[in-house]
Amino acid sequence: MYNLSDTIAAISTPHGTGGIAGIRISGSNSWEIIRKIFTRNVGAIHELPLQHMHACHGFIKDNEKLIDEVIILPYKSPNSFTGEDVIEIFCHGGIQIPSMILDLCLKSGARLAKNGEFTYRAFINGKVDLTEAEAINEIISAETEKAVYAAGEVLRGTLKEKVKSFRERIFSLITSIEGAIEFPMDVSGLDRNEIANSLKNINLELLELIETSKEGQILRQGVKVSIVGSPNVGKSSLLNQLLENDRSIVTEIPGTTRDTIEEKIIIKDIPFVFIDTAGIRDHAYLDKPEALGIQRTKQALEKADIAVVVIDLSKEATYNLSLKNGKPKIIVGNKIDLVGALRETPQQECDITISAKYGTNIGDLKKLLVEKTKSISPVGASLALALPIYVNQRQKELLTQSCSHIDFVVGALRAMPITEDLIADELKKAVSKLDEISGQKINDQIIANIFSKFCIGK
Repeated sequence: MYNLSDTIAAISTPHGTGGIAGIRISGSNSWEIIRKIFTRNVGAIHELPLQHMHACHGFIKDNEKLIDEVIILPYKSPNSFTGEDVIEIFCHGGIQIPSMILDLCLKSGARLAKNGEFTYRAFINGKVDLTEAEAINEIISAETEKAVYAAGEVLRGTLKEKVKSFRERIFSLITSIEGAIEFPMDVSGLDRNEIANSLKNINLELLELIETSKEGQILRQGVKVSIVGSPNVGKSSLLNQLLENDRSIVTEIPGTTRDTIEEKIIIKDIPFVFIDTAGIRDHAYLDKPEALGIQRTKQALEKADIAVVVIDLSKEATYNLSLKNGKPKIIVGNKIDLVGALRETPQQECDITISAKYGTNIGDLKKLLVEKTKSISPVGASLALALPIYVNQRQKELLTQSCSHIDFVVGALRAMPITEDLIADELKKAVSKLDEISGQKINDQIIANIFSKFCIGK
């Protein structure tokens, strides 16, 4: 996948105009490369030697041409992020200068790094395990403070230590079982009921960890909120008020919205993805685009975490929307600017009344949306009140598979005769799945897929 014998280089800061830019070099030739292109004093005959973790001020030169005044940070193996010799160059920002310095590094013996190659080398050299490597990418992609803190906990080893604990406890049971197999005369008979109880406790903790994956998914992708209702009840106007931007087209003609429109905003440090949908109505003469739009509305509703059902208070407030799987919904009565407090019955059917035209009570609706996130998952209020452990989809699937192997053993111990060697083999499969989470046992294809999602320079 990656040639680890190469010295690699890449720009490690975002592309574009900025005050400072960074270029990272990693590999056995890093210090040799920087000596070719860096000088502490223009015109100096003798250069002072570089020192590990001692910042140096100087200049990058292409032969006699001065490119920029820079600061460099040298690191000696194994005391660097990648575990290799590393040079970090901090130059003036912009587009041209960092590119010129990178090109000079490549001409001097480095190869352009691939996506995630620096973090991959840190993983291969034992500087981070796979959960910590994935957390680095999660931090970079985080859109809220809560997401940063949650991914930061994983980077600091929270998930790694939990997985390590599960592994050690299961492996202790395997050792006892195999001891009884190898030395039946020296080891007393196994207490199968005790083993089953120990495994059941481990599984309960694993399941609790799996449940947090919902919160991790929400922090990553956002709470999906479908705005639904009949045509012309004010769905698009509501979306525009929530976004504080005229994102959706608003007209008095029914059926204006023909497709779903998705936009993400942050409310109280929780990401929400709002989906404006086509109005649902029964009409024998719907044109094909509107009919397709209504079909997509129904699909969006199925995928939504929360449904915001908008009704028009200036008309008869009825709705017959059926929500499957017990998904939470908020009934929003719109157009109070037209009816005021005169129509009490429809307002009593609503969770909140608003004016999407004038923005009345939109702040209260946002608070209600945050409250509804507490009912999305079994973990309850963890999103709104506390930090979940960041479990991604890959890790969730492996934890679930480990649980399945343990469940099989617990059931077999209590319901059917099973030999000790089969118990040990099944528990080894559970341990193997945990090892895939940390990266102790994982194939190259999965590794390549994980690191391909990283940006170049990380």
